[in-house]
Amino acid sequence: MPCAQRANAYQKGRNLEATEAAEAGHDVTVVFGGEGPLKTRLEEKSIRTISVSTMERDVNILSDIKSFWFLLKLFLNDAPNVIHLNSSKMGGLGSLAGRMANGWIHATRIVGGNRTPIRIIFTGHGWAWNEERNDAERLAIGIFHWLTIQLSHQTIAVSKRTRDQVSVLPFTWHRLKVIYNGRDPGETRTREDAQDIIFGNQKDKWLTDTPLVIGTIAELHKSKGLTYAILGMAQLKKQRPEKNFIFVIIGEEGTERALIEYLISKHSMENVIFLAGRRENAASLLSAFDIFLLPSITEAFPYVILEAGNVGLPVIATAVGGIPEVIDDMQSGILIQSKNSGEIARAIAYLIDNPARRAELGQILKERIRDRFNVKHMTEETFALYQQQ
Repeated sequence: MPCAQRANAYQKGRNLEATEAAEAGHDVTVVFGGEGPLKTRLEEKSIRTISVSTMERDVNILSDIKSFWFLLKLFLNDAPNVIHLNSSKMGGLGSLAGRMANGWIHATRIVGGNRTPIRIIFTGHGWAWNEERNDAERLAIGIFHWLTIQLSHQTIAVSKRTRDQVSVLPFTWHRLKVIYNGRDPGETRTREDAQDIIFGNQKDKWLTDTPLVIGTIAELHKSKGLTYAILGMAQLKKQRPEKNFIFVIIGEEGTERALIEYLISKHSMENVIFLAGRRENAASLLSAFDIFLLPSITEAFPYVILEAGNVGLPVIATAVGGIPEVIDDMQSGILIQSKNSGEIARAIAYLIDNPARRAELGQILKERIRDRFNVKHMTEETFALYQQQ
């Protein structure tokens, strides 16, 4: 059962599904582009991995053709029962290769072949038209997504919002199934250990006065809304200078790095905002925080709010994508508008002023995730799709 994806994206859920499938006795192969920690984690569990050097994030016609032929040969040679595709690029190439492999299988059955056709599953973790693009790009992306859904037997949408956005396209509704991401509590370090890893030899500088620690885990890209978070922090510091807090950003480098550094300097926030950079197994460091903030402009269904909830953190997040399907505003967290630094400042001020409320919101979210957004639900529903004819 190959599970095809691009490395460094959607790794948490696919790692879980591949591991669960292998533990259930299935023969699993995970195909991805590039290298990364996913390969190591899977190989430690004796799961076969294949890295495709030509599988790149951006469009490259020559590389994409090579990747397509590689997948087609793999599907014909390995004879999988199911292929589960993740990411837009792998979804498009893999579903087309899967259909062509099925054409060959059906042709050979006419002359006595006994191969079973491949069942093709695609997971839509979000739609690229939600990013800032011109109309022509959005139209092309919409056609590409529609073709991927038509070529797949079933498409998993990770939230109702994700499903509803694409269901307006013709002949798609009956192919869509909502399966929420699931996340169980994982490795969590003590608060002291987590802060040692985050701050290193700068720990005394940042934590001497025992500030309230607000944190996020996000790549430094425009879609993550970090510039609005920085402006919100600056606004709060100006309005409430007596409040003792810092904001920690853990995440991969990205296109917004220079702008983020400029805003930190412009608003004299060098002693308030700490850019921690990438940290391995960042979710294990969430115990270093008192409040978790996710200021994204666009999301589908982010794992990170499940991880924050699993350690009992109160979460402030923008009401985008599937986030409102996890967080009920002022019941299990605080929802804010995207691109609104004022709302970020007000939400943080509220939680700073109300420590009992912080604890209550964190506990309610923790219980909600445990009951409704766990790995068992996710894998059972996914494996049920594998078995359908």
